[in-house]
Amino acid sequence: METQFTISSIIFIVWLIVPGVIFKRFYYQGQFTKQFGAGLFADRLITSIFWGVFVQIITFLIYSHLFGFTILSIKKYVDGAYTDLKKDLMPSVLYEYLIYILGYLVSFIVMAAFSGMVLHKIVRLFKIDVHFNVLRFSNQWDYYFRGDILATRDFKGSKKGKVLSTMVDMLIDDATEKNKLVSGFLTQYNISPKTGELETIHLTGAQKYSETEKRFKDIPGDCFIIPFSRIINLNLRYNIQVVDNDKKKKAIFSLISAIGLLGLLFLIIFPWYLKISLGYKLLGILFSLISGLLLIAICANPFQANAQSKLNEKSFWSSFITMLVFGIIALFFLNLLPSIDQIRHIFK
Repeated sequence: METQFTISSIIFIVWLIVPGVIFKRFYYQGQFTKQFGAGLFADRLITSIFWGVFVQIITFLIYSHLFGFTILSIKKYVDGAYTDLKKDLMPSVLYEYLIYILGYLVSFIVMAAFSGMVLHKIVRLFKIDVHFNVLRFSNQWDYYFRGDILATRDFKGSKKGKVLSTMVDMLIDDATEKNKLVSGFLTQYNISPKTGELETIHLTGAQKYSETEKRFKDIPGDCFIIPFSRIINLNLRYNIQVVDNDKKKKAIFSLISAIGLLGLLFLIIFPWYLKISLGYKLLGILFSLISGLLLIAICANPFQANAQSKLNEKSFWSSFITMLVFGIIALFFLNLLPSIDQIRHIFK
């Protein structure tokens, strides 16, 4: 019983927790690195198991497809090994099986690191975490210092564009009778891994306001470091490069239209290579084109220059549902829907 518990614990840790930990290590990058070890142990364990399961599913589907494994064949081998252990016998491990096991271990480690890194890049590139609070990183200061906060609904009326740099004006308590006003370019900052609060702010090109001369004077040095405990208040100023949104939308709209036309051309050509009747081919092409056109309209809708041509919320959802229905019908006529036997075979 003790041996069974020990083996089960090792398997649980290696196959679920380890890939989840590796995933999160590569997901929390840059200024969000300190979030990796922050939070309650129970929360970190649950998230590690969740992402570990996600990585294992993806890795197993790819690995089993490449080498022809099934859950049933693996279960048969594991049952045999467990039976040998119960009889105090050493399970027989073929060299080929050992190579497969080691290869799988390397595969899920690589998959965990790769998927964590790619997901982080996607979330940050498209600012998904900025628009959806549930995906926000715990380091809230980074959203303010980088200017990402301007893309949220709370700052809807603010000036939009690409933030080139951030200027910080702060009132500092330097333990004298009068507080000092300091300004400069924000280059770096440190936060506490336990509380998430600012510890220090680093400025370049720092200046302080002179009461006698009534102007800002340069502070000698290359990097001015201020402890956050000394800061009374601070003001952020963003140097923004204004982006022509209409021009940007037109470019994206043209790109989506071009890709959509290539997709429609593929939908017309592809069915002729399938071994189905002529009537099914024509019906499949018809429903595919309708579904494809609706998909293009839905994807291009946010970038539509003419406001009158945009889909309202009701039209959007009706078009989306129609697209799905026609897409399923097209797959039916093209004989591309998986049968019940095929679905069962996948999970064997």
